Amino acid sequence: MADKKKIKEAIGKERLPFEFIAKLIGIDKPDYPDLEDTLNEMVESGELRYSENTGLYHLTKGRRLSKDAVYDLIKELNYAKENTIARAFNVKFKELKAITNELIAEGKIVFAPAFQVYGIPKVAKLELKDRGYAFALVEGEDDYYLAPDFIGNAYNGDTVNILPIGKINDDDKLNSAIVCGVIERANKTVVGILTKKGKKYIKYYIKSTRLDFKYSVDVYNNEIGSLEEGQIVIADLIYDDFRLLATNLKLVGNPNDPGIEITEIALEYGFELNFSPETEEQIKKIPDYVTEKEYKNREDYRDLLIITIDGDDSKDFDDAVNVRKLDNGNYLLGVFIADVSHYVKEGTPLDKDALKRGTSVYLADRVIPMIPHKLSDGICSLNENVDRLVLACIMEIDNKGRLVNYDIKEGVIKSNHRMTYRKVNAILEGDKDLCNEYSDIVDMLNLMKELSTIIRNIRHKKGAIDFETSEYKFTLNPNGSPKSISKCERLGAEKLIEDFMLKANETIAYHMNIMNLPIIYRVHEKPDQEKLHTIFDSLKLLGVNYKTIKDDIKTHDIQNVLASLDDNPNKEIINNMILRGMMKAKYSDTCLGHYGLQMNYYCHFTSPIRRYPDLMTHRMIKKLLLHPTDKFDADLSKYISIMKDIADANSLSEKKSVECEREVNDMLYAWYMQKRIGNEYDAIITSITPFGMFCEIGNGIEGLISSRNMSGYYEYNEKTISASNGKNTFTLGDRIKIRVVNANRKERTIDFVLSSDYEEGKYYENYM
Repeated sequence: MADKKKIKEAIGKERLPFEFIAKLIGIDKPDYPDLEDTLNEMVESGELRYSENTGLYHLTKGRRLSKDAVYDLIKELNYAKENTIARAFNVKFKELKAITNELIAEGKIVFAPAFQVYGIPKVAKLELKDRGYAFALVEGEDDYYLAPDFIGNAYNGDTVNILPIGKINDDDKLNSAIVCGVIERANKTVVGILTKKGKKYIKYYIKSTRLDFKYSVDVYNNEIGSLEEGQIVIADLIYDDFRLLATNLKLVGNPNDPGIEITEIALEYGFELNFSPETEEQIKKIPDYVTEKEYKNREDYRDLLIITIDGDDSKDFDDAVNVRKLDNGNYLLGVFIADVSHYVKEGTPLDKDALKRGTSVYLADRVIPMIPHKLSDGICSLNENVDRLVLACIMEIDNKGRLVNYDIKEGVIKSNHRMTYRKVNAILEGDKDLCNEYSDIVDMLNLMKELSTIIRNIRHKKGAIDFETSEYKFTLNPNGSPKSISKCERLGAEKLIEDFMLKANETIAYHMNIMNLPIIYRVHEKPDQEKLHTIFDSLKLLGVNYKTIKDDIKTHDIQNVLASLDDNPNKEIINNMILRGMMKAKYSDTCLGHYGLQMNYYCHFTSPIRRYPDLMTHRMIKKLLLHPTDKFDADLSKYISIMKDIADANSLSEKKSVECEREVNDMLYAWYMQKRIGNEYDAIITSITPFGMFCEIGNGIEGLISSRNMSGYYEYNEKTISASNGKNTFTLGDRIKIRVVNANRKERTIDFVLSSDYEEGKYYENYM
């Protein structure tokens, strides 16, 4: 073999033919094969480049041209221009074009025409602002800033590929980025008011009512049919480059229809009001009662004293309980959950609709169910005095709260009583009339309270966090307007059922995990400690005294703070501040534990009527645990492969449901306050920002005092979370008097001003 070092020295920066290289290193004709083998080896290793067109060899600066090498170079540089890439491989860029095109097609790199650069894309969620700029939210990273010209044809909420380009100016706080392509549109439909313009040449468009999608969408005239201007419609969206088009228009209703606002919001979030025709056809074949053949191979629990405990207005009952004391002194807790998977078969239209919805949505005066009412209120609901199919988790628990033994079985039950939280709380407090009426279960209810206390205490010792946040319920008038707002109380019976359901969820997750069987876990990861320390530092401003924590803040530290708040007037603000410092719970195919509950194993098993992950857990228990077939290995591989996608889809469904419920509540709060403009209220400052102060006046009603409506220039202090104009200073938790100056149910906003700044008539005119 020829000497590689001599060959490199001979070539240097030149491009040389074979014979000239041989002459320079002193190789005669008989030794040409050795030189040829060496040169070929150096080309294969990337040390040399050879051009068949010219017959010349040259050094490659240590980089061998390949798709992986081009990708690695771009990744190393973050982004690179064509000539930068070409120089690195000592070639002309046209020789690289095929490789870069292939990498773009595979989604590994993107090209940004505005900057003429190639780069490694990041997947981001777009948050578009009213002024035209946007932020790109990348999981686990700081947000990126996108100038209006760098957004392309992406819209608010879209999932996009962005190319980070660093800080454009020295004083920029955020890195900038460019949208290089849309991965998924956030909005597949548009809900809004059908509007027309023009006289001679009439054109129709839909004016979107969605607050974060304020666009006008063009409609083809032949799509209108019998629809009329001013009606509220829903249509499919077509993204035609920079133009929005609507097709397949359907009537939602008229602006004055009772409850139309709630319907609009539900549709805006993609929650369909009707099930598919295929599902409607399928449920016709599902019986209204349990048939005799369905009892086969099931445990018969119908002789047990089993009850459901739910709210007064609940219509679907997916969990029932029984507690007994064993001869050894241990408790036997039976949690019986509706066997929804028996009726919702995998891959059927009913199952596809349930997966698409992901969850039932509870909106003031209505429920948009995950499965049709025939099932949710009927055959799947554990109604009183009728046979129902269940999955049972029977747990033996000792007097220290430890799980001694458990069993998971298919069964059939007959609920003895449909109990409400109100009635159970009254019985536990000794209400004589109710104790006489339900004398057969009084002893069991007291036993349940006893066991619940034990379970809750052991969970508390482990460090589980119990946040106390307020929830409110609306009572509506016949026209859909809010009549009253009341606070939901969470008393003993509610906590009792919660304790039992948590124990069942934990037990199921533990068993499926040790059996290495796939399920969807409910996970809650450890919070960002820097963020949590910042929040804890702020608590001292609200009168919370605690020992300074230098290391990681643990759940016991959070417990201690929350336990010290009984007499603190800012208790709810503090609860919410700490809660905002937590990670969001989500669904995952991986068992990551639950930080807030301090459980290593946790899943959702107890609500399959209203949550798809629970239904999926039931399906895995039945298919892989209780009734494995000779196709077990194939089934196992199949479910492992799809579990992450289902978990991610259900995390998104849950997020949309929470946001939808919040939007409905905000709309109703604003509507409720429309009749109270000008009224004065006592308020508490719950949040202070550079643009104003948020204040609450009770019953969850919160409004903004904009800094522009405050007399004098108020400067925001981030460290003390305060606003001061030199004369007056406002801080979190301050009690103030405010006046209501605006409430807009379309925008879902409420505006306050300080009573001292209020001038009657002035603000009313400003908001007209």
